[in-house]
Amino acid sequence: MVRAPPPGVNTLGVLVNAAQLPHRDLGSRGFRTSDLHALANGGSRFELIEGCIVLSPPPVAAETAVCQWLANTFEIANRGSPLVVDRGQPVRIGEYDEVRPDIVVAHVSLAETTPIPVEALALVVEVVSPSSVLRDIMTKRALYARAGVPAYWTVIPRGDPPGLVVTELRRDESTAVYVERTPATSSTFSTDHPWRITLDVPAFAAPWSASASHAAGNEEVV
Repeated sequence: MVRAPPPGVNTLGVLVNAAQLPHRDLGSRGFRTSDLHALANGGSRFELIEGCIVLSPPPVAAETAVCQWLANTFEIANRGSPLVVDRGQPVRIGEYDEVRPDIVVAHVSLAETTPIPVEALALVVEVVSPSSVLRDIMTKRALYARAGVPAYWTVIPRGDPPGLVVTELRRDESTAVYVERTPATSSTFSTDHPWRITLDVPAFAAPWSASASHAAGNEEVV
């Protein structure tokens, strides 16, 4: 059972301004989505994970570049399909879980709803930063699998040598957990979900290297 964290701190170790948090009896499972929506700044950088409010730092330029490249690549593959590609949209999973994946691919019939209901998702992509390694690799992986998201990618920016490591996970319907469809790779790979697409990871090495070098003074890459 997940118990409520002390005021201003969540179980994932991220500090939150205690003055912004709702003052009420949380019960045994922590904060709810209504508490998240009540935050003073609108919650644009907050997520709710297993009843804990998580504050994410703003992305560095290199991480933004990775998201933009992936989103553009997906948009080209997405032409003519009943799906939409979006970045940073809130996704409602349940009363105690609402997240903001870096990239979502969702069915167009439900994509206009905010937060997007998790059942609309065909794919979630998280770009892993030093502050989100535990959340993205372990916590969110389990959360998305339990919620039934068919596919989950993690993209890890690598600092030396500059590059990207991409892992494609697919949900096993018999076990409700993710298995590696494409193990961690920095090479070109192809997939058939949610469209047939070839991701030329090495082709992004040069622009990623430039972005990583520009951001090096602000934050180390993984």
